[in-house]
Amino acid sequence: MFKRNLFAIGVLLATNFMAAKADVDPNFHIYLCFGQSNMEGNAQWEEVDNEVDSRFQMLATTNFDNPKRTMGNWYTANCPIVSPVGKLGPTDYFGRTMVAAMPTNVKIGVVAVAMGGSPIEMFDKDKYEQKLKDNPTEWWAQLSKNYYGSNPYGRLIEMAKKAQESGVIKGILLHQGCSNCGNPEWPNMVKKIYNDMLTDLNLNAEDVPLFVGETEYENMGGGCSSHNTVIAKIPSVIPTGHVVSAEGIPGNGTDAWHFSAAGYRTLGKRYAFEALKVMGKDIKANDDYNMAENLKKFFTIESFENSDDMKVRLGSTKRLVITGKFADGHTEPLTNEAVISSNDFTIEDGVLKATEAKSGVISVSYTDFLGNKLQKNINVEVSDQGPNHVLVVDNGTAGANSWDKQCNTMLNASMTVGKTYIVKAQIKADNPGECALWPIWTTSPNKNQWGGSTDVQYLTAVNLKSEFDEYTWKFTANYAIDKIQFAFGLIGGKVYFDEVSCVEEGTTTQMVINGDFESDDLSKWEVIGYNGQKMAIEEFGTTSGIKQITSNKPQSNVRYNLAGQAVDENYKGIIIQNGRKRVNK
Repeated sequence: MFKRNLFAIGVLLATNFMAAKADVDPNFHIYLCFGQSNMEGNAQWEEVDNEVDSRFQMLATTNFDNPKRTMGNWYTANCPIVSPVGKLGPTDYFGRTMVAAMPTNVKIGVVAVAMGGSPIEMFDKDKYEQKLKDNPTEWWAQLSKNYYGSNPYGRLIEMAKKAQESGVIKGILLHQGCSNCGNPEWPNMVKKIYNDMLTDLNLNAEDVPLFVGETEYENMGGGCSSHNTVIAKIPSVIPTGHVVSAEGIPGNGTDAWHFSAAGYRTLGKRYAFEALKVMGKDIKANDDYNMAENLKKFFTIESFENSDDMKVRLGSTKRLVITGKFADGHTEPLTNEAVISSNDFTIEDGVLKATEAKSGVISVSYTDFLGNKLQKNINVEVSDQGPNHVLVVDNGTAGANSWDKQCNTMLNASMTVGKTYIVKAQIKADNPGECALWPIWTTSPNKNQWGGSTDVQYLTAVNLKSEFDEYTWKFTANYAIDKIQFAFGLIGGKVYFDEVSCVEEGTTTQMVINGDFESDDLSKWEVIGYNGQKMAIEEFGTTSGIKQITSNKPQSNVRYNLAGQAVDENYKGIIIQNGRKRVNK
């Protein structure tokens, strides 16, 4: 009798297990989402965001009052998706884009837990308790308590297991970093959390890639753009990790951390594009999908903006910035998505190399998500008599401290402790004032309360004038310095830089990238956007405001001093030769 009962129980359990498995829809693709305020959503949604396809679903990870939702249940993914205090975020247009791209029998679901201001440790199941204990009054600690039972990781795993009863987890989305800005250990911290998720949910990394979004860029007003250099290391630390670019995505204009509503739409779309790319699918809407008109306008390319004919100086490089305007009115950079080609010039990764004086054409084409193709030809003239270029830093109004306004550049290699280095720069300012040089070790384990390094060498301040002058700093490196900062926070208006260099004494190896600004690649340069600074490379006469010296016939290789007088090769100081400025030693 006992054996028959055991047999009956076994049959019943097996039957229930098979029934549960049968309820799992392989065409219900689920993505886990976690992070801090940008993942939570920080922009008020607008009328255009109200129409949502019912194939896009969200699992409530807490109880909502408006709209009324119960934790553990699925709903159409209307805003807010992540939490009761969340708004429009990247999950919204990630889901919309994925639904549009996938076959019509596929549903997309998101399971999201995120808290504004949350450090990454709050998602580490071995660290969150201590983090909460140390910071009980923080906003994110209160959100954790109010919505996630003071265990956001545990809630995400609990709801993910609930989701696995209905569909299949296909990926994980992360947007976090401002609360851990610049921490070199951040990629390894993310790796641990990712591996814990895979283990706790019985998933394989190859089947569930991780997508990590960049923080707001400095030129978009971002205050934690430096964290993007840390995010860039994710693929080398996590083989199934992928970075989602935030280049050109606008901030909200009111703080230094959050994107605008238009920015979140673009960022969400880029998460989806990266996921489709990893899946090996074309980045294109399904032909059978009946897309809402508002969404069509969001995806429809109308024109190229600021892609005008150009003049380029011989020997320089120029990054082609292709910007698209879409039918809903938003613009975004398309350089990485457009096809750029030329029979006349060498172009690599969107960068034109001006190796020969000539005229020619560059062709640009872009096919949008709906299959619309836009093409344009750009006429280019490469000349050895082009204008000089300088970096113009617009401070706006003066700050209260020297550190309020800065121009910084990452070096192409770290300095060696104990070695002597020489930094030179030609600088001028609309309004005279002090400029100090602060070499810094950004990857130092010693961090201040803002996440920056405390290992800085504070060198002499110089007085900038209204005309260019060359300034020299010579010092012995006390740290493995990898960044130099020019601090001039008490100067309002514009500050101009040219011929910035850094070499180890006794060598000629240049450690500053694009210090003559003859390339328009400013990827290693930054100003403090959230303090109102802007920067741009601009033409500046022939050299640093010195008028072009002309003659009735070419004067190749003739040297001129700053007064326009011809000098011989033994002249020491700043000279002009072949229309360019340099220092003759």
